[in-house]
Amino acid sequence: MTDVLKIGGNQLDDTTFIGGLAHTTGQLVQQGQPPVIVHGGGKLISALQQKFGIEPRTIGGLRVTDADSLLIVMMVLIGQVNPTLVSALQQAGVEAEGLNGADRGLLHADPLTHPDGDLGYVGRITAVRAPVIREVLARSVVPVIAPLGVGADGGFFNVNADQAAGAIAAAIDAERVTFVTNVPGVLADGQTINRLSQAGAHELIRSGVASGGMAVKLQAAFTALAAGVPGARITDLRGLSEGSGTLIVQ
Repeated sequence: MTDVLKIGGNQLDDTTFIGGLAHTTGQLVQQGQPPVIVHGGGKLISALQQKFGIEPRTIGGLRVTDADSLLIVMMVLIGQVNPTLVSALQQAGVEAEGLNGADRGLLHADPLTHPDGDLGYVGRITAVRAPVIREVLARSVVPVIAPLGVGADGGFFNVNADQAAGAIAAAIDAERVTFVTNVPGVLADGQTINRLSQAGAHELIRSGVASGGMAVKLQAAFTALAAGVPGARITDLRGLSEGSGTLIVQ
């Protein structure tokens, strides 16, 4: 079974989390199920923006990305997070290969518009060169993908990692996309919802119970399911090992 794991940016400065992720990934590889890893970098990007005097802003859970912020996104994703994850996996005995949207034309993107404001250099994935990912997996190597898309003019777009993971899962016919975050799943009244229909998830978004980043994750799950991915799950690192969390179904 091919699982696309999206790793949230809030955990990527936690060495304990990264070590646990590498260990769990190693178990999957040993079972003959090397996953695809798609990572964010939100917390680290925000910190570097502030160091350069840029106040981080979001619209609908998506980072507003001007030209200077795009350079920061690229520095953090390609220059820091991606090699850190690849190194941790290698240290755990897992063969891993870092990729971004420019590598072999992996991720194509167009500008993403939002009704509540201008997002700047934020994109949506329009095409995934799936054979590149399949070739890596066929060698029992884990692809570690930074969600930077490339536009028609060769310029870069910052792509939300949740949305990128859903698009990649659909493109490679993955059996599941799993959003690994810092909460055990979708919560209602402090309790994890084990199973959630799309109708129920839409209601949580409408009522504001699921908002911001969680709403973006649910929307990415909807997109993946609509494209034919059989299942989508939201969980934390412990749930990734135990198979728990919130399963979103049609």
